[in-house]
Amino acid sequence: MIALLSFFVILLLSLSIVRIAAIMLQLTGLSADAARFQARSAFTGTGFTTRESEMIIGHPVRRRIIMGLMLIGNLGLVTFISSLVFTFLRARSALEMASTGAILIGGLLLLFFVSKSKILDSLLSKIITRLLRRWTKLHTTDYDGLLNLSGDYEVIKSLIGPNSWCTERSLAELQLSDEGVLVLGIYRQDGYFIGSPKGSTFIYDGDELILYGRDERIRALTDRKAGEKGDTEHREAVDDQNRIEGKRPAPLPNSSRKGFRGFFRKRE
Repeated sequence: MIALLSFFVILLLSLSIVRIAAIMLQLTGLSADAARFQARSAFTGTGFTTRESEMIIGHPVRRRIIMGLMLIGNLGLVTFISSLVFTFLRARSALEMASTGAILIGGLLLLFFVSKSKILDSLLSKIITRLLRRWTKLHTTDYDGLLNLSGDYEVIKSLIGPNSWCTERSLAELQLSDEGVLVLGIYRQDGYFIGSPKGSTFIYDGDELILYGRDERIRALTDRKAGEKGDTEHREAVDDQNRIEGKRPAPLPNSSRKGFRGFFRKRE
């Protein structure tokens, strides 16, 4: 019975650790679903490769949380299995083994229903979040939900080359926002970072831009070369963005309109 009791204690501690880790991941900016999935994946050693996994590797706090989960999960799994095996080895008869199995199944079902309780989950989340905010420096921001990254929109780093359409031009001149692309930040070659750059900020060869927008549009911008062809691609991208936003095409210049009127008058 002591071995069976230790089994449930280890299981309860494991569930609690995974829950705490999931909330800690949420406080670093992951959504609730992604945080729970990554916490369970790391604890069990499943190791799924997803976009969230790449975001965890590049984040120092998330990386430490996942490393701790993996270590605790490996130690807990060995103890978990040994307690379970020892429980059944201690059974002296078939009746005792059956009763032990019934207690085990009943306990597992009880823990399952308790873990599915929304009231308990909400209460536990509030307590853990309050304690983490008090004793740690983690801040809660769901960047995926905030930036709507679940759809076609992405935050992507783009390295600017010497022949890029963006090189040696200011953000005001590029007018990337007209294409539906926002520049969130710029990493210079010397390591200097410019957050929320202004229109007067210039882009240079070797800069790394942090861009927000539709994945297809950002990748097209990354491959765009300098020259007249690049300017044409920019105008096409602006027209495409206007269609997406439901805007009317830009009116023709006055000289062009007069030319068209004169053309039709001549035909008359």
